Amino acid sequence: MKFLITKLVVIGAMVGMAMFTRAGAPLPAADDEQAAVQAHQALTQALAKGDKTAAGQLLDAQFEWTDVQGKTRSKTETLENLAALASDLSGEANVETHNFGQVERFVGTRQNTRLVHLWVKRPEGWRAFAFLDVPIPAAGYKNPPTPPLAKGLDCINPCKELPFKPANAAQEGAMKAWLGTKIDEWHAIPDDWVKRVHEASLAISPTMYMNKTERLAMLVKQKETYGDGAPSPAVDTMQMYDFGNAVIMRSVHAPGPNGKRARAIRLFVNEGGVWKIAVSAQTNIG
Repeated sequence: MKFLITKLVVIGAMVGMAMFTRAGAPLPAADDEQAAVQAHQALTQALAKGDKTAAGQLLDAQFEWTDVQGKTRSKTETLENLAALASDLSGEANVETHNFGQVERFVGTRQNTRLVHLWVKRPEGWRAFAFLDVPIPAAGYKNPPTPPLAKGLDCINPCKELPFKPANAAQEGAMKAWLGTKIDEWHAIPDDWVKRVHEASLAISPTMYMNKTERLAMLVKQKETYGDGAPSPAVDTMQMYDFGNAVIMRSVHAPGPNGKRARAIRLFVNEGGVWKIAVSAQTNIG
């Protein structure tokens, strides 16, 4: 299911409900996605008013926000400077949502920034869990096939192992799914890659904004052009959090070809017993 938000407004006690539609019709009140949308707009309203108490109630205890400059703030740090987050959320446009059970994905834009927000369903209601800002390149996205690295170069991290021990079967399944995608991207194996990726998946970075079909086409072109790919930058640190049939991953990566480290959030979903990646978003941190 998907909502489209052109802008966020508040009319009286209604928290911008008219801006969210499904196929042009109002949503059922009991819908989980509707509740997540309401929470999202309630947070926007609280920030606009500078209401620290109301905002704090809508931020998860493990909330983190990484802005477009690469600075990451915890819940406590965010509440100490509400104006910064309020400014970050102002002017949101073209926001699309997708519900994955206990996790709701919001993706939109603001000026020259792409916004990726993950909300989670707690017993007390929907809470903001991870916000990540990604710069949109002024020259547009250009992702031509790239020559592989030197032959014989092995990819241990992040293709075969990661600096993290799963706490349960859900986290283990999600981690194995991601390791599989990394091997498939390393060796340009589109036929296997496609099985590990959710149909609603998005890949977002300072150089990329692609859905599953577009990312698959890029991998196919890589295979046709060079027959092989290149390993992704190693993971320095990572954490995983499971929410029913979904797992959220946070990670910090070693410098890539641009010489910069990156912070990422990823979402994995168990679909019919198969773990698949549903979003991969990262931004440079220096």
